[in-house]
Amino acid sequence: MPALAAAVVAFGVFFGGFVKATLGLGFGVTSTPILSLVLSPRFAITILSIPSFVSSVWVAAQAARNWRALRPLGPLVIGLLPGVIIGAWALKLLPIRWVQVVVGVLVIFYVLATFFNPELRLPSDLVKPVGFIVGIITGILVSLGNIAGPILAIYLRSIGFVKSDFVFGVGAILTISTGGQVASYIITGLLGPTEAFYGLLACIPLAIGMILGFRFQASLSVRAYNNLLMAALFLLGLNMVAVGIFS
Repeated sequence: MPALAAAVVAFGVFFGGFVKATLGLGFGVTSTPILSLVLSPRFAITILSIPSFVSSVWVAAQAARNWRALRPLGPLVIGLLPGVIIGAWALKLLPIRWVQVVVGVLVIFYVLATFFNPELRLPSDLVKPVGFIVGIITGILVSLGNIAGPILAIYLRSIGFVKSDFVFGVGAILTISTGGQVASYIITGLLGPTEAFYGLLACIPLAIGMILGFRFQASLSVRAYNNLLMAALFLLGLNMVAVGIFS
């Protein structure tokens, strides 16, 4: 890999790691467009699967672990496996850019709806069935391009998760889904020795970015974290739409 390309990749993974440690999500959405400047989108998504898994494990391990908070997420977890398998298959066939546009638009609409109705919540009788659907969508989006974080964030916020439980919930769910992503990429032949080598190497700038991100997150109050999360979701949504349309 040329020196300039390596520098761009390192910065993209570093920045994605900082965002992931700060918010609990956003690694793929922020790092994939940067890596795609010097790599093919499919190759970028494939090598990022390894640091994405590592970052998710790290976020879950670093967060305050409230296991009771995970109980409502059972149906979501059940939906992850079929979603990951479908996404790995679709990665070879679907135009990723239009998937990004659709997800980005959904995220923007959610942020705007929440801005005008801060108490927006999912009715309790819909938590489990919607959770299963979100699980499938999360699995698909993880395999398609590590872009599941914003959709997962919308669901967790809609059932009342706040800072500590939110970060732990996101970390736990993304650990399961990105672990399945790596396994499915290996099975389908997307993740070979070359991709694995670059993916493991990318964990070095990832670690630096995440250490700094965790320090920044620790300085935030719950209110400041929620405000930052919503602002970040809006920007991530805009970024996904822009990248999908203009890439």
